[in-house]
Amino acid sequence: MNKWVVVVVVLLLGLGAWYFYTATQPVEPEVVVEAPPPVRTAVPDTAPPAVMEAEEPEVAVQPEPGIQAVTQPRVEEIPLPMLEDSDAVVLGSLGGLIGMPAVGRYVVSDNVISRIVATIDTLGSRQIPGVVQVVQGPESIFVATANDQPEEIIRNEEGDEIPQFVIDPANFHRYTPYVEMLEGVDVNELVGLYRSHSPLFRQAYQQMGYADGDFDGRLAEIIDELLATPVAGQPVELMKPEAYFLFTDPELEARPAGQKILLRMGNENAARVKVKLLEIRQAL
Repeated sequence: MNKWVVVVVVLLLGLGAWYFYTATQPVEPEVVVEAPPPVRTAVPDTAPPAVMEAEEPEVAVQPEPGIQAVTQPRVEEIPLPMLEDSDAVVLGSLGGLIGMPAVGRYVVSDNVISRIVATIDTLGSRQIPGVVQVVQGPESIFVATANDQPEEIIRNEEGDEIPQFVIDPANFHRYTPYVEMLEGVDVNELVGLYRSHSPLFRQAYQQMGYADGDFDGRLAEIIDELLATPVAGQPVELMKPEAYFLFTDPELEARPAGQKILLRMGNENAARVKVKLLEIRQAL
C-alpha cells in the first residue's frame, strides 16, 4: 500500500485548525466549547492531469569478447491517477497505513490531495480556512476555564472587559491518538512513497497559484517553522473578544497557525511531535 508522509503530518497538525472555529458560549466558571463539523466544500480542480513519467527502456549491455549479452530487467512504473480521480487511491493507501476505520473517522473524503496541500500551505499563515481542512476534529470537546483573576484586565475598543480563560490541561489528552499515530510511522518508507507520488502534490500546489510547483520546498519550510515553535508557559492564557479564542500574549497570537497548534496541544505532546518532524525533515 502506498502511504503519504504529508497525509500523516496533516492528520496531526490540521486538526488544530478547529481552534479557530470555536463557537461562542456564555461565560461560566468552566466554559465548554464544541467545534462545528468540518466544511466539506469541494476544492476546484481545473489544472491538466499530472504527467506520468515514462517507463525506463530496456538497456542492452555490450558484452566483452566471449561473454553473452545481458539485458537489464525493465522496472515497471506504477501509473498515477489523474488528480481529480485520486481520492479513492489516497484513502485506500492511507487505510493501509492507519486502518480504514481511522481513515473514516479522521479524514475528509473529497479532494484529499488538494486539501492536504492547501492545509500545509496555510499552516504558515495566521489561521487555516475551514473550507480546506482535510482532518476531522477530536471527538472530545475543547474546555477552557474562566480566568477570574487575570494579571491584566483587557478591554475592547468600547471599553468593555474581554473575558479571559486558561486552557484546561485535560485538553492535551485529546491529541494523544494523533501523536501516537505519528510516532508509529516508518519515516523512510513514507518519504520514499511520497516522492513516487509527488507529481499529484505538485499539480495541486500549482493550482493554488504557485507556478513553480515547488511543494517539496514548501513542505520543508513549514516543518522548519514548526520545529521553531517555542515552549509555552503554563497555564496557556486565552481571551475571547468575539467568537474565537485568542492567545492573551500578543507574541504568541502573532505566530503562524502551525505553531499555535503545537502550543495548544501541550509541551509534552509538542516535544514528541518535534522529534518525529525532525526525522521527516532530515529524510526529505
